[in-house]
Amino acid sequence: MRILRILGVATLGIFVIAQCAMSQRGGAVRSGVRGAAVGQMVGGSEGAEKGAKLGVVTGATRTAMDRETTARTQYQATAEYKSTPQSNFTEAPPDVFGVSEGSTALKSGEEAVIRKDDKPLVGLTFPADWKLSKGENHISAVSGDGQAYAMLARLGAVDRQDAMQKVKTGLGKYLKDIKFDKEAASKGGTLMMTGTGKGKKSGVDVVFATAVFEAAKGELVGAAFVVDSKIEDHYKETVRGICQTLRRAKDFGK
Repeated sequence: MRILRILGVATLGIFVIAQCAMSQRGGAVRSGVRGAAVGQMVGGSEGAEKGAKLGVVTGATRTAMDRETTARTQYQATAEYKSTPQSNFTEAPPDVFGVSEGSTALKSGEEAVIRKDDKPLVGLTFPADWKLSKGENHISAVSGDGQAYAMLARLGAVDRQDAMQKVKTGLGKYLKDIKFDKEAASKGGTLMMTGTGKGKKSGVDVVFATAVFEAAKGELVGAAFVVDSKIEDHYKETVRGICQTLRRAKDFGK
């Protein structure tokens, strides 16, 4: 019996050490915003397939988003939330893809589309309270509270690994103390990189999820989400829903 107790304690110790090691890498097991983005962009779902055809959130995901919005509003009224440092992505957007051209405001709540030769290449639909802007080759969006940010950018005909390196460079300009999770990939060739970091100017801890995928033959597009870590569990269903509306060139006109 004593031997079993010793083995049990040893096993527990090894487990704790392993968990600590994973946390130092940013977390091998993705949850929150990171898990939601990877689940939709890499794992896929029936809801994602339906959403892509329509450019809208479908089924249970819509219900989950509504519940999350209510829970987030309640959380933001607490003393804990009000005392926590917060990002303001409206004033300091993390330009992960190095897009430098000017932007114009878009009407909120409608599908935002990047075009090539006047034909739709890729599109996303954001919640009605998100502020949207668009340049020739990118779309950016900021949540109403300024603590969640998204960007979609046309990268052109470049190698996926080169594109991911560009993403890493972009993250490094905005964040410090970056810890990357293990990269994920889909059978269709989508590459995803997630992790954690701290805003260089704000000092706020954030999580991020980035993806590089083919929107049309020879046309790579990058997608990125950056969310304050203290509120990410109140944005995971929202990010899941946004990803569900992703439409590539082939999805338009269905």
